[in-house]
Amino acid sequence: MTEELMTQVEAASALLAYIFSGAIGSPKGKGVGYSLIQATPSIFSWSAALEDFDEPATSIHRYLVKVDRRSKEISLPEPIVLSKPELAEAILAATGQHLASSTRFTDGALSVSYKVIVQESQDVAYVVQLRHHGRVASMDALMTLISWTTDSRILPVPPVYPIPGEGKRQETTGMGRQITRLIPGVMASSVYPGLSHEKKLIFVRNIALAFQACWRIQLPEYLIGELIADTIDGRVILRIGPDRHNELGGPFTSVREYLQAHIRSSLIALEKQQGIQEYKDRFLHRIRDFVSNHLHKIPFIVEHIPIVAVHADMGPHNIIVSSETVPEIRAVIDWEFVASAPYASLYRIIEMLFREPAPNGFGPEYEGAAELREAFWATIPDWKHWEQSATTKTFLEWFRFGLFMKPEWPGDLRKDEIEGFWQENIRVVEDILNKYVTFGVYYPAGHRDKFNVMDISLPHVELGSEAEKGDRAANKI
Repeated sequence: MTEELMTQVEAASALLAYIFSGAIGSPKGKGVGYSLIQATPSIFSWSAALEDFDEPATSIHRYLVKVDRRSKEISLPEPIVLSKPELAEAILAATGQHLASSTRFTDGALSVSYKVIVQESQDVAYVVQLRHHGRVASMDALMTLISWTTDSRILPVPPVYPIPGEGKRQETTGMGRQITRLIPGVMASSVYPGLSHEKKLIFVRNIALAFQACWRIQLPEYLIGELIADTIDGRVILRIGPDRHNELGGPFTSVREYLQAHIRSSLIALEKQQGIQEYKDRFLHRIRDFVSNHLHKIPFIVEHIPIVAVHADMGPHNIIVSSETVPEIRAVIDWEFVASAPYASLYRIIEMLFREPAPNGFGPEYEGAAELREAFWATIPDWKHWEQSATTKTFLEWFRFGLFMKPEWPGDLRKDEIEGFWQENIRVVEDILNKYVTFGVYYPAGHRDKFNVMDISLPHVELGSEAEKGDRAANKI
């Protein structure tokens, strides 16, 4: 009999139990941050860390933990670090300069970071990051392309220093090294909530122009998926592959197919979410039925939404601003989440500009939020037209269903506070279920259209035809 191998979900559950057992330190008052580094037929390799999510961003002790799929054994944790000789080798290969000193630096969500000073220029600092999620060679090429083709005053990116052969090295080890110039300043997320309304207005106008510059990058074809950059004979060539960031698959030739994959993925996440049983009892059965039987009702109008290049994590937490003139953008960093996607898929990231930070990612609106929104979209009037269009409103109706289908764990909130914490989740889910599903209604023969005003069957449309692609491409800006 063939022995069954552990699935990724089973391995993740085993990993969490192992980390919460105290394998890398006391988990008291902390959460576990983990992500898959590499999967082979025999081994899952994970990055795992204990994190205090309420504390300011800092350097984090991350560990490599391997789970054997056949034996189900878990390896002893190994610190994920770059030694001083490894840092010296990387800096020399990329810049031709020699290491003088290095210190641990503030980490990204999926990286381990170091600040490096070189002997040749003590007043210049570099950031060396060990990444396992982003394709480092692709990130370097894309950031180089942006620096060549966009106005650095509008969409500034840190200078990059590619390490020769790093793409192949990452394919072998699962982790790649990226070197960029350290840009002086502060993270916008640390200062934006406390800015005056007038300075917030300046910042949202600046970031609107940065979004527009990104959206104007010329895509190689009309597909939805990960945007990958290759350097070939000194030229940067873009291509689109399957969506890795959210594990949706693809690349998708249809917006409807993309939305369907997005919603199905959200349902899987909802089914796995712990600590929300009251919510599941209320909605899970209805959501499962809706996803199984009603996704064909996504209106064809969504196919007209512009597909653009997006930095899918371009929120204030990845924007460096001047510490003296705060609204001035000094750099947009962490280009590992880059995609060819509908522009409105950035809904949650853009909403960060208008809402206070919150554990569920949807905090109360700032005072003057309406004016902030108007300032953002009025700065890029072509996109304001799309933002107000029926196409975008319909797309967001279905996209937000995927976003808000799974609520966050309410933590220690009292029972009477949980409903408010989940308010937007409940509203979005109930709105779409009530609009597109009618339960328990009897339709006399020949009178379905008369009575079923909520359950509209859309005409069949063959997706992916050359004519349709041309029509959709014409809606790009």
